[in-house]
Amino acid sequence: MSRLTLTLPLLLVGLPALAQEPIPWANKFFSGKAEAPPPIVLHDFGTLPKGTVKTYRFQMTNIYAVPMQLHEPKPTCGCVSVIEYTGRMNPRETGHIDIKLDTSRVEGPKKVTLPVTFYGRDPKTDEPFYSTARLEIQTDSRPDIGIHPGSVAFGTVPVGKKAVQQVTVVYSGSQRGWKITEVGYKKELFDVAVAPAEAPRGSRAAYQVTVTLKETALAGAFDEQIVLRTNDREAPALSLTATGTVQATLSVVGPDRDGRLNLGKVAVGKEVSQRVIVRAENAFLVTAVEGQGDGLKVPLIQGTTGKSIPLTVIFAPEKVGPIKKVLTIKTDTGDSVSFTVEATAIE
Repeated sequence: MSRLTLTLPLLLVGLPALAQEPIPWANKFFSGKAEAPPPIVLHDFGTLPKGTVKTYRFQMTNIYAVPMQLHEPKPTCGCVSVIEYTGRMNPRETGHIDIKLDTSRVEGPKKVTLPVTFYGRDPKTDEPFYSTARLEIQTDSRPDIGIHPGSVAFGTVPVGKKAVQQVTVVYSGSQRGWKITEVGYKKELFDVAVAPAEAPRGSRAAYQVTVTLKETALAGAFDEQIVLRTNDREAPALSLTATGTVQATLSVVGPDRDGRLNLGKVAVGKEVSQRVIVRAENAFLVTAVEGQGDGLKVPLIQGTTGKSIPLTVIFAPEKVGPIKKVLTIKTDTGDSVSFTVEATAIE
């Protein structure tokens, strides 16, 4: 596979040769580079208390000059699940695979394999070619430390509102005087309090961890770590995942969770459109959409009010090249919401 280049992976149609390949070329989707990738794409969650729930995103980039598709990734253990994944990537597009680890189903060291098969077709012969990347997820679930529930999940919280979640940490190991000594967290987002709790029978210590999402938290999704430092000789630091979404007064449905709307490739002289929906708690009127131009437009229907208003984003390019523009939707209530539109105009 040394002849593989960034132009067209035409030499990959020889499936017997693929079987002898020591490092799958599919691994390059996760390095994003043409150079030889690592033999295994690894994420190590480290040592975790039993019951911990963690998420992780594997980033992908299609460095090849043909569209690539993915078969549904299936982990080798039920303790890991695929939350979502990008099923198709055009050349130079990015994607991701989001996974969730639930250590309540694991005890001790654990290694989980996640095969990810990419496939495409030779544009000249229409012959298929494929390769399977090997992803590995590792962790060490400690049965002597438990966290209930396994994460701090706020769900959706309106902007300007405070929200509180609690978890309990229980230690049932052999170390006398085990305790949580310090806590680290994102202070502009949370307040965190740790207090001793009544230890269940058979355990040595318990703590209640109270996490408060501040009223000043900015709108948007968050996925943060709260670190609990202990006097444990084997695992001095434990981490909690805190997730949620601070819902703005005004929101837009259609772009991905990173606020991007990708319209793909559009030939000059042609047109592509995609609908988005603007939502709010109270009725509003869209007064303007700023950021239009370079073939990108969003027509407004005058006088339309409501709590949910559809808008159509249209891209009709007049010249070749990529665009990346921020559209800002203005309303009569003074609220606004922005998202990024990306597209590429081709001949």
